[in-house]
Amino acid sequence: MLRNQKDQMEESIEIILEKLVQMTKDVVAKISNEANQCLNVVLAKYDPFRCLAVIVPLLVTDDEKTLVMCINCLTKLVGRLSQEELVAQLPSFLPALFDAFSNQSPDIRKTVVFCLVDIYIMLGKAFVPYLEGLSSTQLRLVTIYANRISQARSGAPIDANQ
Repeated sequence: MLRNQKDQMEESIEIILEKLVQMTKDVVAKISNEANQCLNVVLAKYDPFRCLAVIVPLLVTDDEKTLVMCINCLTKLVGRLSQEELVAQLPSFLPALFDAFSNQSPDIRKTVVFCLVDIYIMLGKAFVPYLEGLSSTQLRLVTIYANRISQARSGAPIDANQ
């Protein structure tokens, strides 16, 4: 339905997206996996701004699984935005990402790093001023991963000192 009846589903995509995020935590693996597949379709094919409007508020949660899932969703959505659109959206979600970066859970911190790295790779040195809220250790971690991934993809490192 999400793929073939997009026009009919578009009207209520926010409700569908929120329910899918909840269903990814289902204890029945088949339900959780199907919800994940549907979630990927929504994140890839539907309006990224409407999806962000659902995902960003969910970044403020104490539920580890929901937080990891929402950060993963955010990572997929930022990849669909232009540089200008992404810069305009940063204030809406960076504070929550920075909070999550200090979480006790290594899974949450790792997910945050990869999200920030993807943003860094998209925006390059223009992203550096936004990273001032990170500790020096966190900033170093993000720049190291960004450089490694950037070099692996293109052979060109990102210089955080520029």
